Amino acid sequence: LKKNALGIQGAVCISALLIKNKELETLSVNDNDFGTDGGECIGIALSQNDTLKNLRIAENDLKSEGAIPIIKSAINLQGLSLAKNFLKPDVGKPLAKLLKFSRNLQRLSLEFNELGVQGIKWLAKGISASQSIESINVKGNMIGDEGMVVLADALKESQTVTHLDISLNEVGPQGFQALCEAITECNLTHLVSNKNFLGDDVMALFANILADQSSLCKLRKFDLSSCRINDAGLIFLVNALQS
Repeated sequence: LKKNALGIQGAVCISALLIKNKELETLSVNDNDFGTDGGECIGIALSQNDTLKNLRIAENDLKSEGAIPIIKSAINLQGLSLAKNFLKPDVGKPLAKLLKFSRNLQRLSLEFNELGVQGIKWLAKGISASQSIESINVKGNMIGDEGMVVLADALKESQTVTHLDISLNEVGPQGFQALCEAITECNLTHLVSNKNFLGDDVMALFANILADQSSLCKLRKFDLSSCRINDAGLIFLVNALQS
């Protein structure tokens, strides 16, 4: 039901569906102008539903006030997308609690919100404690180097995260260096870091990790598009991959 104009009345109808229906497992209602009130309504209904496994409710102008009731009720979900909802750092604490106590949540998409450093600090606490999360997307959340360092520390403690997207976050060499160090200690297999400010120097460290046969690095796919990598950085990577 994505990209319709369901609005608050549609959110009310979907809430009634969630309360009554015990078979629906996946619901995609992206881009429907639910707003804050619609998010609160769906959050209440979700608390009374234990069969829905995947909820995609991106681009609904939920803001933090509309997203927090959903987060608090998402304990049974395996996948949750809250992308492009103008979420602020105050969603970080309920997200951390969800990650800590859920035994089901595997995929969490928060791309293009406004978590910032404070929000990512809370999220990192949840990642460290989670026993189920596998995929985290925080693309476009202005976390910078400071947020990346905190997130990298959380990855070191995580036993489950394998997929990470940190694109468009103003991450520079300092933050990516912290991530490189974490890569050798965590289970990350897929990394997307498009449009960050990495440069050539940090590529030498990244390349050494990839080439090190004794390293515990599990990385199998990476995307570093538009990261200000020039010839020198490319040579580091090519030599590492050849070895």
